[in-house]
Amino acid sequence: MFLIQYIPMLEVLFFNLFAINKCCHKKYSAAKTVLVLFLWSALLLVISNNFVEYTGLKGNGQFMTAGLLYLIPLKFLYKEKILILCSVTCTCCVYTIGIFAVSRQLSYMMGSEFFLLLILENIIFLITLVPFYRQFMANFIRVLNNIGSFDKQWYKYLAITSCLFFITFSTVQSAFISETAAIHKILALVFLLVTIFMSYFIFYRIIMDSIKMTQLERAVLYDPLTGLGNRKHLWENLHSLIEADQTFSVLFMDLDHFKQINDQYGHMIGDEYLKHFSRISSDILQDHGEVYRFGGDEFVAVYRGIVPESVLTALKECRDWDIGAPCPFNQVSTGFLLCEPPHESVEEILHRVDELMYENKLKKKEQSDAPAVQ
Repeated sequence: MFLIQYIPMLEVLFFNLFAINKCCHKKYSAAKTVLVLFLWSALLLVISNNFVEYTGLKGNGQFMTAGLLYLIPLKFLYKEKILILCSVTCTCCVYTIGIFAVSRQLSYMMGSEFFLLLILENIIFLITLVPFYRQFMANFIRVLNNIGSFDKQWYKYLAITSCLFFITFSTVQSAFISETAAIHKILALVFLLVTIFMSYFIFYRIIMDSIKMTQLERAVLYDPLTGLGNRKHLWENLHSLIEADQTFSVLFMDLDHFKQINDQYGHMIGDEYLKHFSRISSDILQDHGEVYRFGGDEFVAVYRGIVPESVLTALKECRDWDIGAPCPFNQVSTGFLLCEPPHESVEEILHRVDELMYENKLKKKEQSDAPAVQ
């Protein structure tokens, strides 16, 4: 018989775990996950029943913060990190406990406590569960998936905020249990719920708008095909190096006979050719510099300091080309310039290294008029 008093809370637990399961990724099969959560729930139920005189857990919703104990099995059952699990769990708990609290106050006002509570709770769950999961939680998960692109500390801030929301709402609804029901208590609970979820919505809008701004900034500074910095990005970085009076090396690269690649293999392969060259040249520089797409089949590599001869040779020969190559490599013409303080302007530097590249290309043409594509 003691289980009857726990039915409303067991429903809350069921819907809560259902929502968490929809938002997170299981490590194990559904059967194993359900079994572990069932055994954990049974353990907590036995403990709360045996110590009812000390805990006050009589199925009336007091001490709902004990729901945080579910983070223990959730940590081992789902792939998400503990901060994400905490954020999702607390957010789902605010929703489910909110429905329980409002249903309880409504049942008090209508004169019947237990079975009316069950009816009201189920009706509100049926009305709100699908919108909550498809709209609110979908946006919440989108925030969790993107927030790491700003600062990893944001996961901690969101977890703490979600936990505080959960504890605050649990405390308020627990304080209302021992008092007589009144419409202002229902309104207080509803307004608190609305405030909490509006805060989440504002947070969601801030994050998504920031992501859009970051994407726009990236679109301005990066080439969409290769992912390399574009000409504007190159200009800005060269200006920064010049203003800092740093020594750096510039290598202008022009892919030989790229038009023949497009004509022989098609433009799709031509795009893959550009992307493959971008990956290899970036890997050669590693953390010592960057490669930029200057335009078309022209690229510029900027190396911080004096570039070693081995790196220059690797860029010219494009070593390891055959690994994942869309077609054979057709060589590249290069122009190299070491830049030391006092510096010339960015325009003059690029003009000089461009001329050096064309001198190299002319020498190649003198040796062979038009090398065929391999």
